[in-house]
Amino acid sequence: MYAAFLFDPESAPKARELLEDDLVSRQSISLRDAKALGTDFVGLIVVIEGNEAAIRRFEEISGEDVERLEDKDADGVYELLKKEEEDAAEGVGLLFG
Repeated sequence: MYAAFLFDPESAPKARELLEDDLVSRQSISLRDAKALGTDFVGLIVVIEGNEAAIRRFEEISGEDVERLEDKDADGVYELLKKEEEDAAEGVGLLFG
């Protein structure tokens, strides 16, 4: 299970603090600048892959500082993130292959 969240630029520094929560920090977490990832969003994208309890916990502690992306937008962000990771892995393979 995964969820994608958007922090506006002013709230982005708070994201790193929230990710230090014990339950949340045990999940797979990716942070990317929304524009650098290739989206139309502005701010910091946080994708959490893990259990539902950790995702709920992140929502609880983040309060109004974050927007959980709708399924369609979250799926798009997730696909972009995975493509970026695959491209990076291929690049490493070319260097050391």
